[in-house]
Amino acid sequence: MRLLPLCLLALAPYAHAGWTIVQTGAPVTTIHESTVYRAGSGQRLAPDDIVETPPDSNGIVQMQDETGNVLAMGSDTRVLLARDGHVALLRGWLKVQHVCAAANCAVPVVETERMRVTPADPSALVIAASTPAYAGDDAHAVFCESGSAQLVTLGKPHDKPAQTAISTHQFARLSKTNARVIVSARLDPAFVAAMPLAFRDALRPLPLRPEPAAPAAPRPASPSAAGSRPVTYADVSDWLGSALAVRTDPATRFTQRFGARLSDPAFRRDIRQHLHDLPDWRPLLQPHPRPAWRAGTAAPVSAYSSYSSARARP
Repeated sequence: MRLLPLCLLALAPYAHAGWTIVQTGAPVTTIHESTVYRAGSGQRLAPDDIVETPPDSNGIVQMQDETGNVLAMGSDTRVLLARDGHVALLRGWLKVQHVCAAANCAVPVVETERMRVTPADPSALVIAASTPAYAGDDAHAVFCESGSAQLVTLGKPHDKPAQTAISTHQFARLSKTNARVIVSARLDPAFVAAMPLAFRDALRPLPLRPEPAAPAAPRPASPSAAGSRPVTYADVSDWLGSALAVRTDPATRFTQRFGARLSDPAFRRDIRQHLHDLPDWRPLLQPHPRPAWRAGTAAPVSAYSSYSSARARP
């Protein structure tokens, strides 16, 4: 029986320790919890950190995890690095290289507002979501450079998700005009023209800094660190109004993450002005008053409670 915990540990999924920025031409905007700071090469990121690249960047931002999985972000790209290697792509360009084939490796699953992309075995994928450079804000597309992947469309809560498999050199696209994923054996020329030039080359893992003897916490800036500041509504407005699952998921719920910022009058004012588009924030700004009996007065007696009490008497 003493060996049981060790057996369970061996069978457990790989504990994803997080991503590290290994290459970037310039510092990128990072939101840790509710603090904004600038991160550069060598920065180790914490779970649920948001990373955003500038719109005028010509290069890419490359991140890696401890197993060799690689994420490359193009310009004007926004991602949330969720736990267990999952990535929420709000908009922009992402190239994913999944190289760890062990059974307990974290798989870098990418989820946009309309589809979930799960790479299978060693594979390389290029993903575009809601980017003006390709088909405006409408298209969500995936090119399988190598390997294979499983796509799941994400619709309304009561809709049955549709699953689609793609393999090497296949191209898949989902748009508002199409009710399902369209798979083609030919790559869309417009997709290639809009894609970051660096994505045409294979991603190469770069050396990571050696880990310290004792695992160190990620180094995101604290609210008191130089150059950091609390988030404003403008920093997170696109995230708060998105249809991404991380917005309301219990582990990443934005009302919980950014709710403390309501103490800032400007943030509270902006949330209130956009409350029509942010229904999940309404209970925080307009909480329902407690019933009078909870405030110390006697609870009202209903006909049903009187009837039940009468029946309970011997």
